[in-house]
Amino acid sequence: MVKCLIIDDEPLARKLIKNHLEHFKQFEIVCECEDVIHASLVLQNNHIDLMFLDIQMPEINGIDFLKSLTKKPKVIITSAYKEFAIDGFDLDVLDFLLKPISLDRFFKAINKYLDSCSEKNLSSGSHKSVMEESSIDDILIKDNNKTFRINPMDILYIEGMREYIKIITKTENIISKTSLIKFYDQLPKDSFMRVHKSYLVNHKKRKSFTSSSVEIGSKKIPIGRSFKISTLEVLKA
Repeated sequence: MVKCLIIDDEPLARKLIKNHLEHFKQFEIVCECEDVIHASLVLQNNHIDLMFLDIQMPEINGIDFLKSLTKKPKVIITSAYKEFAIDGFDLDVLDFLLKPISLDRFFKAINKYLDSCSEKNLSSGSHKSVMEESSIDDILIKDNNKTFRINPMDILYIEGMREYIKIITKTENIISKTSLIKFYDQLPKDSFMRVHKSYLVNHKKRKSFTSSSVEIGSKKIPIGRSFKISTLEVLKA
């Protein structure tokens, strides 16, 4: 579990971060603090992996609090004032979130945290993937102004359409503005594979296959010539 600490004197701001974190099952909130004095005690007595820190707070502001820490967790600053971003990055914070924090922007900040953990694991020689330790079970997908939360294993296949993708599940179709390659990076590689330049499939959902296509749901998806050998090796296994 990724242990999180939220520090903000505004109850609504803390609640919003808490609600956003509920989308990530492997992230646990250890404590919510309305001032840095309480937060200092929490840090002394608990292991914290990720800290969400407001800047303007009573008694001691977030920047001064950060400077006072000899050992600090990964930090994401949250503030209604973008001029604090420079101060934060000078202190090597992970990200800066401008209030009010959208779910889409929050998701990107969480991905930054996961990426930083991946780099740390590689530099330390660890062979255990960060996604094994801190996996996000569900994926957030933006379709126009609406954000969908879906489990990757509910996906049947994904079709690439230039700068968009169409995600097909048993119950719905979702169109999102991203590339097939970028979306593939979010999927479990033991279940998904690219069978064509325009298609990713969940091969565990296949009904049948031939040397030229794989049937998933009611769709026969073509197997591209350059993907044929690797695809058939997996399908025949």
